[in-house]
Amino acid sequence: MQLRLLLLVVTSFLYIFKSYAHVIEDIPYSNELITAVSKSIKWQKLIKLKQSPVSQNGTFAIHSQRFYFSEISTLTAKEELINTLGAFMSTERVSNIAENPQCRFPARYHWLKKQFDLSTVKAVICQDFLDWSKLSSTQSLSLIFATGYLGNPASYYGHTLLKLNSSNTEKLNLLETSVNFGAKVPENEDPITYMLKGVVGGYDASFSHSNFYYHTQNYLENELRDLWEYQLNLSQDDYYFLVAHIWELIEQDYIYYFFDENCVYRMYELFTLFEDINLPSIKAPWVIPQEVVRAINSATYKNGPLVRKIKYIPSRQSNFYNKYWQLKSNEKVFIEKIVANTGQLSLLDSENLTIAVKLRVLSTLLDYYQYLIAVDKDNTKHNKRSYTQILAYRYKLAIGKASFVYKEAKSPHLARPSSYSQISFIHNRKLGNGMTLKLRPAYYDQLDAESGHVRNGALKMAELDLEYIASKLAIRSLSIFEVVSVSNQATGLPYDGYDSWKLYLGLQKQDNECTSCANFIFKANKGLSFPLLENTTLGGYLGGAIVENYLDRGRVYISSNLTLNQSINEDWNFFIDLEARKYLENKQVTKFNFKAEARYRFRFNDEHLDFRLALTDNETMLSLGYYW
Repeated sequence: MQLRLLLLVVTSFLYIFKSYAHVIEDIPYSNELITAVSKSIKWQKLIKLKQSPVSQNGTFAIHSQRFYFSEISTLTAKEELINTLGAFMSTERVSNIAENPQCRFPARYHWLKKQFDLSTVKAVICQDFLDWSKLSSTQSLSLIFATGYLGNPASYYGHTLLKLNSSNTEKLNLLETSVNFGAKVPENEDPITYMLKGVVGGYDASFSHSNFYYHTQNYLENELRDLWEYQLNLSQDDYYFLVAHIWELIEQDYIYYFFDENCVYRMYELFTLFEDINLPSIKAPWVIPQEVVRAINSATYKNGPLVRKIKYIPSRQSNFYNKYWQLKSNEKVFIEKIVANTGQLSLLDSENLTIAVKLRVLSTLLDYYQYLIAVDKDNTKHNKRSYTQILAYRYKLAIGKASFVYKEAKSPHLARPSSYSQISFIHNRKLGNGMTLKLRPAYYDQLDAESGHVRNGALKMAELDLEYIASKLAIRSLSIFEVVSVSNQATGLPYDGYDSWKLYLGLQKQDNECTSCANFIFKANKGLSFPLLENTTLGGYLGGAIVENYLDRGRVYISSNLTLNQSINEDWNFFIDLEARKYLENKQVTKFNFKAEARYRFRFNDEHLDFRLALTDNETMLSLGYYW
């Protein structure tokens, strides 16, 4: 039995060796040249090989057998190179031209022609690739950034995709080809399962393509997210090479990891193919879309900027808000009355109204009803009818344009870095003086939200706050996640309400008069936030929490909060939070908490920093923060 097993192993080895040697003999290139090319960085990036400390041959990011000519279980860079060359040089006819190796792997073929003499290989016309890439009409490539969306954990940090631009780049062409990378998540997957499986690599992911219309409909109309387009400056040869490589990657399976090897990382990875692109590295162990946008914008290409032009594409809601908040109070009254009853359009017939006022009111109403048509699916017919009535009234007036100031949002690449460290000096009336150290991998709090974030909102994950006070080192708080969604510009019109909410899960001290007392807590609050002025937002919330039983207070409390967010200017802002808690298991315990925090941001040697002063019932804190 052992002899037969030994003979089987030896025979298999000789067969594999003979087959491998036969392939080498059929390829007219030296072993030295093949070895050198297989070790080149570009080849290894083309086949998605990563160097690994646990594997001599490295690991491959793609696990679809179709992406390789070699058997995936025994894959090496050299073997894949030999088999790729063999496939290109094969004289065997392929009945389906789309399955021809040149058509399946146009980027490999394009690059390998520069490394080896492939003059004997007859070039084929790959019509499917040409139709998809539209190389005869496309002129450039753009990176698209969609701002964050708190309605879906997968979109908390924003999203990126690519767009192949036609020669006419001044107007938005919805039929242009876009390329997306995303996890293959089953329908109706709950957020908690998504996050857990996403962290441990529980999903496959792949590149896909569609008309740009699909993404504008989803982002601008349904999720009401703004888009930013970064048009890139690539030579014709590099543009072809990148588009050809993307074609190779469509529908090939990767393993998806939420924090690092995620959607935006795969987009960033594409640009590392080019030696002429000097691309800043991502230093953090997590990859966030806004950081990649910052890197792309600061990258250089052939001694010039990689980004040629930046374009802002506002959502339906942003267009409406931009106009509404420029209206005078009497103009807003007309809006409210006409929305309540479109028959009230006759109010605009008043001789006392100037044509300028009429145009402003009508233009805002048209944007509002376009917004309603997108979000109020149950009343689409009614909203379209109202829109048509307003449009018909507008056509009765003289030709003219409503006078509004076009306010372009701040570009996301101009925002400060996403991670934050803070050192604080505290004085506690009971415990004395101490220090705290905070580390927040991502993303923003209610005082430092910038472009691409929800202003006055918060999105924090894995924020750790340590304190040293009363000769003890302890955890002050550890947030698994904290989300605050605030309606900063809501008008109060139908389907544009003031709804806001908060969620917190992690460890937190229940008061500041104890040490080493951070307990588990899950908090949820629902409320309303009102934009009193452009830079002033007042909020009110009701909710409660499940907590550990601290000092026999009980495990559940209900709470109410009154909050105020105020921006003084671009650098100064402050936040006030008044809270009342009622513990349900111990009716004797009611707590009132007060917190006020002011922030001043500044830059020093091109680094982003801030000073903060925070006051609570019994504690004063002075902090210096650094963004990285």
